[in-house]
Amino acid sequence: MKNKFTNYFVRIFFITALLYVVSCETETLIEEEQVSDLNASISFEAKKGKKSNGATFDLSQECVISSQTDLYAGQNILVGNVAVEVNDGNYIITYNITDSGYCLTTTHLSVVQAPEDFPISGGGNPKNGHFEYSNSHDCVDSYSYEVPTSKGSYIAAHAVVNCVADSNEDDILSNLPETVSVCVNDKGVDAEDSYFNITIDPENSLTGMYDAWCIDVDLSLNDDQCFEADVYSSLNAMPGGLFENPDTFDSINWIMNQDFISQGYSFGDIQWAIWELIDDANCNACVYLGDDWSVAKGTEIYNLAVDNGDGFIPGCDELVAIALVDKNRQLQPIFISVPVTCNEPGDCEETAWGDGCDFPGNNWATYFKVSSGH
Repeated sequence: MKNKFTNYFVRIFFITALLYVVSCETETLIEEEQVSDLNASISFEAKKGKKSNGATFDLSQECVISSQTDLYAGQNILVGNVAVEVNDGNYIITYNITDSGYCLTTTHLSVVQAPEDFPISGGGNPKNGHFEYSNSHDCVDSYSYEVPTSKGSYIAAHAVVNCVADSNEDDILSNLPETVSVCVNDKGVDAEDSYFNITIDPENSLTGMYDAWCIDVDLSLNDDQCFEADVYSSLNAMPGGLFENPDTFDSINWIMNQDFISQGYSFGDIQWAIWELIDDANCNACVYLGDDWSVAKGTEIYNLAVDNGDGFIPGCDELVAIALVDKNRQLQPIFISVPVTCNEPGDCEETAWGDGCDFPGNNWATYFKVSSGH
């Protein structure tokens, strides 16, 4: 009887102790779950106030403007400005190109309340393709956006600028060889639509076959003659003593760009007009000018050149005269015509930004802030 009572008491004690342990563990689990839920809530609230890309802006930089900021292409080429005006609750934000060598082909614009609101990548670089405003342009020098001032006072102005078509005269001059080897293939009526047909060797920027013209009637140059020639551009001042009237090369360049052959004139008419301009006397017998030339037609070309050619400078894809002068000064000097190459839109393309504070990424993109008193 005593053993039964003892066993019963032991069972009651064991069950009571077990219930106490389970109760404590359950309470601990509940507390841990509550702490975990609290931490998750705090973490969520913290994330709501932070950009997911993790980029940090340096707000100590000064980039507040009152009316405009510079527009830089390729990081250090000043091509224009970005101007900001306020009109009836709207910003009028205008890209202006002031460098005549460039034009706008694309613009992207973002206006936000704080720098962190700009569309940016995880690395802190702006995603200009995601900017709120954008447009493509046909090589213009100005473009404006109208944006409500309520959008914010921080502005990122991105653009793509291209070269405007212009002549590369400097390239022509810098790439000319000092001397070339010249051989005459044909002269007079045997030449095709010019006074000479020549070949230039050895390999250099002028190597090839050319139509050529005589610029001195006092000397001679015949078929199959070859010589070493000094090279001079008609766009530069000529050395003294080479020609009687070197200042008339502008009019000669004008003649070369009129395609008089297609207008019913002969090569002889053109050659006679060139001599009339450059030399102090014209040909006497004029035996190499062919049978279809005339003083009357040559004079027509001459008069047109005098009236229209003064100060003429060849432009894009037009022809410029290059003089070839015998190094020994024993043979007739001649000239050939070469085309002026050009920069076409798109030949050089640069990204551009309105100058200001740096984005936190590793490129050179910038943004600026419009002053509150604007």
